[in-house]
Amino acid sequence: MSQDRADIEQVFNKYLQSLNTGDVALASEVWLNSPDVLVVTPIGRYQGWERVERDIYPGFVKEHPERNAQASNVSIVVAGDAAWLVFDFVYAAKLADGKPLVAEGWESHGYRRTPDGWRIAHLHYSLSPPRP
Repeated sequence: MSQDRADIEQVFNKYLQSLNTGDVALASEVWLNSPDVLVVTPIGRYQGWERVERDIYPGFVKEHPERNAQASNVSIVVAGDAAWLVFDFVYAAKLADGKPLVAEGWESHGYRRTPDGWRIAHLHYSLSPPRP
């Protein structure tokens, strides 16, 4: 079980790297290549790896030319061939117009064990409420 956690943590770190670099090829190594992938964000729902590949990654790169996602308070639970990971995030970016953006919140992933290793099959994130 501790090897599974270590493997999931490695996939998770590649996920963060794929966001920070906008690297779709790296993203393809961490996401389940399936129409069953589900991503839920404050701006919409996306189903299938093709939507993630086509809409999410290029959108981040175009809208946020500079990005830095940081994770903390990471928890991993493994249950056979499924696992989930939950973490707090701070996302700092520069918008296409040069304005800074900082978002904080919580994200959860559902992982599935595949012949190629663990892959993200589900992602959901929520933004923390605005501070007064």
